Amino acid sequence: MKKIVRQQNYLKELIESQGNQVLSKSALKCIMRGILEPLVNSPEEGVVLHRIENKSGIMGLIKRLEFSSVPSYDFTDESEHLREKVWANTEFLCVMTHRFVAIIIWDNKTDNKNFVRYYSIFNSKMQNEALDIIDRNTDVNIKDFQERFKPDRRDNPLLNSSIRKLIENMDEATKDAVLGFAQIQSEKEEEEISQNTRAVAHEVRNQLSICDLYTEIIKKTCLKNGIKEESILNAVGCMSRAVKMAGNSLIALKSTEKANIKPYKLKELIQNASDLTKVYFEGKDVECVVENDADVKIPVDENKFTAVIINLVKNASEAFNQESYVDSSGKNNNSPQNGNNSDVRDGKYIKIKTEEDGDFAVIRVSNNAGKIENPENIFQTGYTTKTAGSGLGLMICKKSIEEMFGRLELEINTDEKVEFVIKIGKVG
Repeated sequence: MKKIVRQQNYLKELIESQGNQVLSKSALKCIMRGILEPLVNSPEEGVVLHRIENKSGIMGLIKRLEFSSVPSYDFTDESEHLREKVWANTEFLCVMTHRFVAIIIWDNKTDNKNFVRYYSIFNSKMQNEALDIIDRNTDVNIKDFQERFKPDRRDNPLLNSSIRKLIENMDEATKDAVLGFAQIQSEKEEEEISQNTRAVAHEVRNQLSICDLYTEIIKKTCLKNGIKEESILNAVGCMSRAVKMAGNSLIALKSTEKANIKPYKLKELIQNASDLTKVYFEGKDVECVVENDADVKIPVDENKFTAVIINLVKNASEAFNQESYVDSSGKNNNSPQNGNNSDVRDGKYIKIKTEEDGDFAVIRVSNNAGKIENPENIFQTGYTTKTAGSGLGLMICKKSIEEMFGRLELEINTDEKVEFVIKIGKVG
């Protein structure tokens, strides 16, 4: 039995041999027009070989070619001339006459959909290398064309016309390429600005929500006239800090720096953050537990780090269902607790705990509000389990911690306990 050996994509190897030069698709269309137009405008004896999947921009030329006296052969995958479909993303255009031979081969598989890698040859003995490759994968007698069309380089008006047309079109292509590049950059910048704006808006909303909740508390307290002056001052202080954080987030939008990292005492950071989160426990039967024992310094952006802790606590407080939760013994508990003095083992809790692990500081934020569904998606942009959520909070938290050379992960996710862990290197 004859062994069938599948051909390789030798056209792609030609592109690689010429250094994988890159060309914009708009410039490629201009080159194709520059090669074809002189022949279509002044038909003479010759042949056109082409494999062009996307003919937009040159369809008129292709139609004119079909109705001209110049024979042409299509080598797209639907063509009856191919022996094997081995060329995949690689395409070509070859024009052969007695006066000139022009070959351009390109591959669409690049990192940017607006560019191609290409190989080109004009009136050179090297043209036979590309034509031999085409000949091996077709029933069309390409070798006959190679023998018939050997350009006379002493008298080449058609080639000169083609080159002049090519230069004119390439000048237009250059302008198109510059405008296209500017448009691509603009779109990237707009998308980045949009993401930054949404991220900042999310953080601002979180901080201002604290102000709003404390304002309501102050109003109710003033009406009842049953709260101590110290509590009012504490609430106002928290509001002031929250407003400051919101302002700093807006300022950061205009800054090119990702984070303003400095060494801070972890105890002070956690204390300030836990003070700001107390509002989320007002009027709820959820206990906030802070075990702030790690006496270390960590390199962070104060505002961003505080915002992360607030966001994790806020998410945990919103995860509790007033009708049902799972206590640490694994039992479903439907009865509310009496205030914040109940034992954590028997009631709802959110805990912030700091500890040391070698050269690292570890911050654990845990709760018993129940297992998170689809944990693999929680750090993705736009994913949320809340009916009115933006899907940005945890994505921003993870990004912020990584900017501070740390790591944020969901380490435990069970019905009994959910725990997020932040790990950041110690300094000093």
